Amino acid sequence: MIFKQILVAVALGLTIAAPAAQAAIQIWNFNGTVDSGELLGQTYSGNFSFDDAALTGSADEWLGVSSLTLSFMGNAYTEVDAVAPAEIGYLDGRFLGLSYSVDAAATPFSFIAGTLDASDAFFAYDGMTAGGTGDVIYAPVPEPRDWMLMLSGLGLVGFMAARHRKI
Repeated sequence: MIFKQILVAVALGLTIAAPAAQAAIQIWNFNGTVDSGELLGQTYSGNFSFDDAALTGSADEWLGVSSLTLSFMGNAYTEVDAVAPAEIGYLDGRFLGLSYSVDAAATPFSFIAGTLDASDAFFAYDGMTAGGTGDVIYAPVPEPRDWMLMLSGLGLVGFMAARHRKI
């Protein structure tokens, strides 16, 4: 009985301690499809990382990108291809998206962060005859620490269930 109480206490301690630990490096994937203009149907995808330790959760905040990779129209782009440093926007703690522009490409393009949240972020380009836009879909990549915490919690629950069946 005491062993079971200790296991429950450890499991609760892990789940309570997890939210308190602040993530520092965030990794996000993104993708989308051009939905207007001469490049209609072209796709883009990539990922970026940034350190969110400096976030305060209030007002307008912009964080520099640590790394960025992007594939668009058969070309690969990184943060060094940007016109200005790539940034990640937050408003009152809400993720707004990526701010990134490339001017040296055959078709200059930009990722524009949202104004209220990431749902209104978009991709825009200047084509030879006309420009166009596209929606951007962002998805955070879970950190290994989060996966390990979840798996250890499931392992403890499984162990407790197996032990309960033996008794």
